[in-house]
Amino acid sequence: MSYRVAIIEFINECNTFTIKSTGIGDFHASHYFKGEEIPQAFEGTGSEVGGAMEVAQARQWTPIYITAAHAEPNGIIEEEARAEITGECLRRLAENGPYDGIFVALHGAMVTQTDQDGDSQFLREIRSVVGEDVPVAITLDLHANVFDELAQLAQISVSFRTYPHIDMREVGILACDLLHRTMAGEITPRLIIRRPPMLLGCDDGRTTDDGPMCRLLERADEEAQAEGILNISINAGFTDADVFAAGPSVVVTFDSAIATSASANAIGDRLCDAIWAYRDEWAQPVPLVDCIETLKQVAAGDGTIVVADFSDNPGSGAYSDCTALIAAMLEAKLGDAAVGALLDPAAAEEIAAAGIGAQVSVTIGGRTDPTVGGGPLSVTGTVMAVGDGKFVFEGPMFTGLPGTCGKSVCLRVEGVDIMIVSERMQMLDKNIFRTVGIEPTQKAILAVKSMQHFKGAFGPIAARMIVVDAGGLSSPDLSRRQYKKLRRPVFPLDC
Repeated sequence: MSYRVAIIEFINECNTFTIKSTGIGDFHASHYFKGEEIPQAFEGTGSEVGGAMEVAQARQWTPIYITAAHAEPNGIIEEEARAEITGECLRRLAENGPYDGIFVALHGAMVTQTDQDGDSQFLREIRSVVGEDVPVAITLDLHANVFDELAQLAQISVSFRTYPHIDMREVGILACDLLHRTMAGEITPRLIIRRPPMLLGCDDGRTTDDGPMCRLLERADEEAQAEGILNISINAGFTDADVFAAGPSVVVTFDSAIATSASANAIGDRLCDAIWAYRDEWAQPVPLVDCIETLKQVAAGDGTIVVADFSDNPGSGAYSDCTALIAAMLEAKLGDAAVGALLDPAAAEEIAAAGIGAQVSVTIGGRTDPTVGGGPLSVTGTVMAVGDGKFVFEGPMFTGLPGTCGKSVCLRVEGVDIMIVSERMQMLDKNIFRTVGIEPTQKAILAVKSMQHFKGAFGPIAARMIVVDAGGLSSPDLSRRQYKKLRRPVFPLDC
């Protein structure tokens, strides 16, 4: 039997502490596909939708491609953008039904102007069209802030298990395999959601350093051996969002024909206790002054040192235009270095107009909020490259998908190649540097605006990695933020 399955994506991670918002232009800047544009863009890619497509082909589904929208992490989604994307999705759902199942790729930390739980808001809208009886399978980022309502709107939920997120395709496959079994009547899945009283936890989900998250996933795998347990997801949560459910959570997908809600809840509670036990184990970035002192000791032949500007990570909604790290590198007279990607469309335009080879004096960065992470920086340098910013992710994240930084330039200032872009992009792929002629494997120092995802692409070429807090919006110093909607009491704010 060929099942008719709607395939949908609506992904955004919202930082509620930024002064910016996410508009429809931000989705177009990343991707916003409709109908048959979706398989053309996603086939063979390392994405959740790419994984769903593989299952659709293997299981001989009739996939109905609805909408696929993604924007880089930023501020709360503007109502006009939410309404446009949701309206298009609902229209296409209504026109192409009925459905045997629904697959939705979500992030889990979406916030809109009308709902602090934007993911559940979207699922409610989908349910208004397809009804309550059609099974819904979703995928989530492991930084999801999971609200209880989600358990009433979906039957299957599978989160990433890796950070950097290199298992997107596999997660899509797993969720869709469970959806197929549900449509075939083999299982009757339900969800339970549990959360410890924590804002910070799970070492932010890091899985590259064999730390707490790895131990927690091992515990989850052990618990998943219980009869009737279909999947257990551990989410580290997203601390840059002031919402009720911010923080770690456990989501258990269980077969209600075999296991009970009580047994699933007990599993969730045991795992929450395990998360709590690791509450003091957290890898903190180093202060900027310590980072620079280390970089001063770099000698020829030491290999590539990768520095991650943790606090200005656009992947957590930070501005990506902070200059503190760049200024410190220039003051220290570090050479054979590259920095990327600094967001400054005006500077990129001015530098591009000067032309390759030109000497220019220009002010860069620090435009969004000069009080955060360094204000505008005046520099004089040589224009090394000008490009359109278009590239294809080579992996291991988003493998095969197209990306763009908009008009981009490379300005060489005293031995430091500064990549300046017109659209925000976390530096998680070597091909981003290459759009402006920077070959990352040939630099002694690479400074990237990222927290953790950079390790997927740059870890293999790094002799050493340094994660630094340069005072940007996403600094781990929680005293700089005021949480008003977060449930209380909560660790570490009240402990």
